[in-house]
Amino acid sequence: MNEIESVIARRLAFLEGELDRMGGAADDAEHDLRLNPTDAVARRRLEAIYALAGKTWAQIQELRASESGRHAVIHYDRHADRAADRAYRQALL
Repeated sequence: MNEIESVIARRLAFLEGELDRMGGAADDAEHDLRLNPTDAVARRRLEAIYALAGKTWAQIQELRASESGRHAVIHYDRHADRAADRAYRQALL
């Protein structure tokens, strides 16, 4: 592994760790929203978390694409379950 690949691997590890922590924060925000579905603050917090997670995911995908065919981590396809994604969007409406 050369220096550039090492930097990419460290950046990927950092971003994936942050994405994992955002998942925990999203779970908490979803729980708060379920307890009070009319809470505008909880809704905005959840929307902000998902927006940031989406940007982080895009950065991860971009870094993975720049790797030379190596995959050091498990790929998680967030679009694999479209029904769950649609149910989540409908719950926010």
